[in-house]
Amino acid sequence: MNWAAALGLALALKLVGTLDLPKDMSVDGAPFGGVSGVDYDRRTGDWLMISDDRSDKALARFFVGRLDYDATGVKGLRLTGQVPLRRQDRATFSAAEGERPDAEALRIDPRSGDLVWATEGDVARGFDPAVRWMGRDGAARGTIPTPPAFRFTPTGARPNLTFEALSFSPDGRGLWLAMEAPLVSDGPVSTIAQGGLTRITRLDRQGRVSAQYAYRLDPIQAAPARRGDNGISEILTVDDRRLLVLERSGVEDGQGRFAFHCRLYLVDVSGGEDVAGRASLIDGPAPRVLSKRLLVNFDRLPGAGANLEAMAWGRDLAGRRTLVLFADDNFNAVEPARVVVFEVR
Repeated sequence: MNWAAALGLALALKLVGTLDLPKDMSVDGAPFGGVSGVDYDRRTGDWLMISDDRSDKALARFFVGRLDYDATGVKGLRLTGQVPLRRQDRATFSAAEGERPDAEALRIDPRSGDLVWATEGDVARGFDPAVRWMGRDGAARGTIPTPPAFRFTPTGARPNLTFEALSFSPDGRGLWLAMEAPLVSDGPVSTIAQGGLTRITRLDRQGRVSAQYAYRLDPIQAAPARRGDNGISEILTVDDRRLLVLERSGVEDGQGRFAFHCRLYLVDVSGGEDVAGRASLIDGPAPRVLSKRLLVNFDRLPGAGANLEAMAWGRDLAGRRTLVLFADDNFNAVEPARVVVFEVR
């Protein structure tokens, strides 16, 4: 099946099923949770799932496991291992000293089989957002230079609203990187009334910016009693010019509980304006933003909504591609660690 063509011409997603994972899952004493990035290794059948635990509950890590699903539903997730992330000096990350990474995305390099992962940075300890290479053993294998505009500066990235999403181009020559929310220079974050402007960037394998586009986020999806936000939580390439973009809105009620509202869009970059040379998206002429088409509003899909932060292509079912999403439960007893599987038709 030419699944890329199917997505572009007449995409239909059929819900295969959902599964809420048990709250007591762990590997070698490391609790499972906080899944913010996933990828599927078609060669081995393994799922790699990175946690955004800043080494508070266990060492910063990614999990390895097998996800069991078929056309009738999602059966279970069996964890087979966990791999601590390592610094350039080969030490593991620590909550006590040095950088406390906030891992938000993980991808398998289609060329080498190595991994690339993104951290939103640690502004309190002086570490900018970063995209890094590592081996399957968690060993550091270099860093992709962070574009200067995305560092923590008075006009740059906002803490905890930075590198949230990664996806390789189909040929592995490029890497797409999405900011969760606008740079300070690009105007305000999303509000109830209006969505903010963020950036989606294509990098080459050395980290050079080859193209960059303005993306209009949705407004916050409900009125919060306390805090509320909306931003990109993941992206996934369809072909050379199309991306799936997952937006997630978190809304806090008066008791401190969050409700999440997620939407999945198909985005075509071919009609977008390259804004790589613009220091600000709000100074000067308004940029031509990327067009987006709504595919799934999870509020209208009972049992599938959650804090969806991770997304990857899965194994085929009867010759059809599958799309798999994971929810970050924030290690919270009342938030589901949910898996959602679609069949692409």
